[in-house]
Amino acid sequence: MRISKIHSSIAAISLLGLASAPQVWAQESGGEVESFNRSLGLEGMGTDLASVEHELEHVSPANTPEASNTQNPKKGPTQKRAPIQPIESFSNLAFHPTPAVTNSVRTFYLSHVNAQTLLNAPTYDAMISRFDARFASYGYSRHNVGDTVAGYMIIAWEIVHNADASNTPTGIRRVRTAVCQVLEKRGKAAQLTSENKQKISELLKCVAELCAQQARQARQTNNAASMQQAVNVATQFPRKLGVDLQRFQLTDKGFVKE
Repeated sequence: MRISKIHSSIAAISLLGLASAPQVWAQESGGEVESFNRSLGLEGMGTDLASVEHELEHVSPANTPEASNTQNPKKGPTQKRAPIQPIESFSNLAFHPTPAVTNSVRTFYLSHVNAQTLLNAPTYDAMISRFDARFASYGYSRHNVGDTVAGYMIIAWEIVHNADASNTPTGIRRVRTAVCQVLEKRGKAAQLTSENKQKISELLKCVAELCAQQARQARQTNNAASMQQAVNVATQFPRKLGVDLQRFQLTDKGFVKE
């Protein structure tokens, strides 16, 4: 089973950006991300995202925000989270995973990452599991391409702002709802085959976790160049959607422009 070019572009570019020399990144980028965005129907998503966030603010009074956790978890007492509110399933963005697709994407990943990166990074399956675990308590599905796009945006925002999104749990859920509503409204993502939804989802999870891993290591070693590379790779996808995460804060209302 082969991975079609249009659905593998974002991962190929991002993996090359993390695993290869800067000049390779410059040479390989081209218009591939635009092709990937067109396959999902995401072009110019920034305007739609802001519009949906505004609508949610006015039509979802029952979704009471949880108190943001501003305490240092190492110094303050553990706070009990409020029960998760019922959430929309966005079932037309869901996929039915198969081991064959995972095997093909794993093979693709291994063929695009150099030995040094493989030595230092978690395994492919560990990265997928880590991504899923990040968002499980916020009602995100492991098998929904819209949830994956939303989760990717959250991780990229954390990298850009050196922040912890878990301090704003309601915001994490609002971003999911907003992103999935945009994808549903535009329609292209819902029309993708289950196989392609799974491919896109796993590729984005892998790229997000690679970027997060590099950002953590860069901060630990005070490596500004490596940190900037992680930021550049993580934000290329959102930037092509018209979303400049540097200008957004994550609040109980979701992403809000500063």
